[in-house]
Amino acid sequence: MSIDKGRHAATVDALPRNERRAYLSALDVGVRAHRELAGGLVERRGVSWVSVVRYGGPRRRVEIGCDFRDGGWWFCWASDGRAIAPASDVTGTLDRIANELAAVSPGM
Repeated sequence: MSIDKGRHAATVDALPRNERRAYLSALDVGVRAHRELAGGLVERRGVSWVSVVRYGGPRRRVEIGCDFRDGGWWFCWASDGRAIAPASDVTGTLDRIANELAAVSPGM
């Protein structure tokens, strides 16, 4: 084990194992290609999500999950489970994430 990585967390570059993971992998690729965003696909104890920050923004990050609801896969805010966009809409999801991270909360 490297001293640079946590014991139970790792950035993952493996092939997707299921639909949820495939959608999260597609979002991860989109985040890496987006000029305002940085982040990575994270897995801890079998649970995967995409952690995202904004270049030049306040020290804030969001974690994005993917859930099956209402008959389809949706990206959602990991903090509260609110839906962002259908998992097939990576571009729309990236726009919502960038807007969320660009907003400065009171007190920041």
